[in-house]
Amino acid sequence: MRTSLTVIIALLTLFVISGCSTATPKEVAENSVKYLKEKKFDKYVDLVYFEEEVNGNKDLLKDKKESMRDLIQSKYNMSVQENGTIKNYSFIDEEVKDSTAFVSLQIDYTSGKSDTQKVKLRKIPSGEWRIDFNTK
Repeated sequence: MRTSLTVIIALLTLFVISGCSTATPKEVAENSVKYLKEKKFDKYVDLVYFEEEVNGNKDLLKDKKESMRDLIQSKYNMSVQENGTIKNYSFIDEEVKDSTAFVSLQIDYTSGKSDTQKVKLRKIPSGEWRIDFNTK
């Protein structure tokens, strides 16, 4: 009985730990393109790194996220005029070093054009990966 209880507790612990795991840089980059394709700009912005998220300035964070959402939506609309909508995307390569990562994706558009995008990511203190637009 005691052995069964130990095994059950160990399995439950494993499920809890695996359920709490954060997305990899590849998953974050792929989700970002998926959200653009689906026009879910709020979800896209949730994947972006903001210093205010790290230092807990929630009021400024909300304002910055709203501004970023509007900017992303505007840039997306300009891209659609030039390239068409995103038809599909595929993973090319991932480079991870400490708390930074670069993920390359192939993006195909309905116009027939295709493009390789390199997404820069940064790990925040909670261990989650975010898209990093900082050029430093």
